[in-house]
Amino acid sequence: MIDETKESALILERLQPLFTAQWHCQYRIDVVNNQYGHVFNFFLDIRRPKHRERSIPLHSLRTTDLEVLERVISQVRQGTALTLNFVDFGHVRWPLSQRWIR
Repeated sequence: MIDETKESALILERLQPLFTAQWHCQYRIDVVNNQYGHVFNFFLDIRRPKHRERSIPLHSLRTTDLEVLERVISQVRQGTALTLNFVDFGHVRWPLSQRWIR
């Protein structure tokens, strides 16, 4: 059984030292549906002008249950104001809120 509170706290804990607010710098969290590894991966994406884009791994959520992911995402959103980008989810709705995954 996965504890969503611990998982989201771990993501936010790993995010904190990597996020240093700088001018002309864009930050976002990428949530990737790894269909072959049966996990959801979280990355911090950093874009600076005239620099190469960086994608730093934060955490892998070892489940394919969208309800668990939705609860973790809601707790991560409460802890940070960064944009969340969902990759490789296709045309799917969240099971609890019935909103499109975007």
